[in-house]
Amino acid sequence: MIGLPVSIQNLINTAVNMVDTFMIGSLGDDYVSAVGLANKVFFVLNLLIFGIVSGSSVLLSQYYGKRDDTNLNKTFGFMMALSLLGSVLFTLAALIIPSSLMHIFTNSERLIELGAPYLRIVSISYIFTAFSMAASAMLRSINKTKAPMLFTIISVFINAICNYIFIFGKLGAPELLADGAAIGTIIARVVEFLLVLFYLIFAKRDVKLKIKEMVHIDKPTITKNIKFALPVIINELGWGLGTTMYSVIYGHMSDDVVAAMTIATALEDLVYALLFGISCACSVIVGNQLGANDLEGAQKTAKKLLIAGIIVSLILGVILVLLIDPYIRIYKANETVILDIKKVCIAYAILMPLKTFNLIMIVGILRSGGDTLFCMIMELGCLWGVGLVLGTLGAFVFKLDVLYVFLLFEVEQLMKVIIGYFRYKQKKWVKNIVLKEI
Repeated sequence: MIGLPVSIQNLINTAVNMVDTFMIGSLGDDYVSAVGLANKVFFVLNLLIFGIVSGSSVLLSQYYGKRDDTNLNKTFGFMMALSLLGSVLFTLAALIIPSSLMHIFTNSERLIELGAPYLRIVSISYIFTAFSMAASAMLRSINKTKAPMLFTIISVFINAICNYIFIFGKLGAPELLADGAAIGTIIARVVEFLLVLFYLIFAKRDVKLKIKEMVHIDKPTITKNIKFALPVIINELGWGLGTTMYSVIYGHMSDDVVAAMTIATALEDLVYALLFGISCACSVIVGNQLGANDLEGAQKTAKKLLIAGIIVSLILGVILVLLIDPYIRIYKANETVILDIKKVCIAYAILMPLKTFNLIMIVGILRSGGDTLFCMIMELGCLWGVGLVLGTLGAFVFKLDVLYVFLLFEVEQLMKVIIGYFRYKQKKWVKNIVLKEI
């Protein structure tokens, strides 16, 4: 009931992003590249906000389990303020110096010329997106996942429709090309914002949101949020930069490798979106139980969801393998690229239980008990100290095939399984962090 709406929400987001890319792709490769690079700015902002809301959600889930509405409101207010502040700064930068931001990602004047106007327009949506992300995270923490899912479904379909109208000049609208995609995004995000705001004001919940308490951000609230949210923010930003380096390494191997990994990753993202819902459900349920001081129940829930996640990942792995051939037919790829896609997707399917175990362990269990600092050290240490080092050696020193480079990157997952399971068995995450003030 909790995880499935989150999975559907992520799945639809991922699918519609693929549709958006396909629409813009019809304008030419330059437009795809320009918009993709411009959206790197939002990618960084998204990681920042995700870190803020994920860290604060640790407290929100436990406050809800404790039925402490006052501190829940304070934490929600602080989380919202921090998210909006970040989005305002990114919006101002994109409005004032869009070309300079584009220069960070490319030296191509053509791509900057196409991408800078898009970035300036689409940045208006950042503030609305930040509000919706923070509010959705709070609603998930109190077991309200269906409403955010519904709002996302409405938003992404409006986005796709508006993109079609404004990119290609349909229904009497001007043909705005890439700028039309930016306008479509703004309209969709504003609609989502209004739906979320309406729900927060009028929907019946067992938690009373009070503006007076939300704006009363005291020192204990700030201290707790910084303690648990800051490691998650650093974790997400470090993870985002690290995964970007993976793409850079693939990009320097060959054009065929870039094409194969781009196509394979798009299919993997769809599967990942489904698995992410399980980790969110685990985080909410375990966090609620820890906040209610049901420590034994939290341990039992964590164990059950770990097992359930691995079973689901095995099933999804089989489905992924079956989908490879029909999925590849969508693209006009050469034989070398097709072979690489098949090899990487099969390897991904086999390794999926490891990735699922880590996702549930880190996001769903360890973080729910406030063990965010350890998670940050483990994730970034394994990614930067193991995966990137081995992958770089495989790609540039030993000149290995893309499959073996991919497998070397994935050694980080094995390391996290070993370290994470050891931490899990130590039970240092089994604690009520809202029982008393820090």
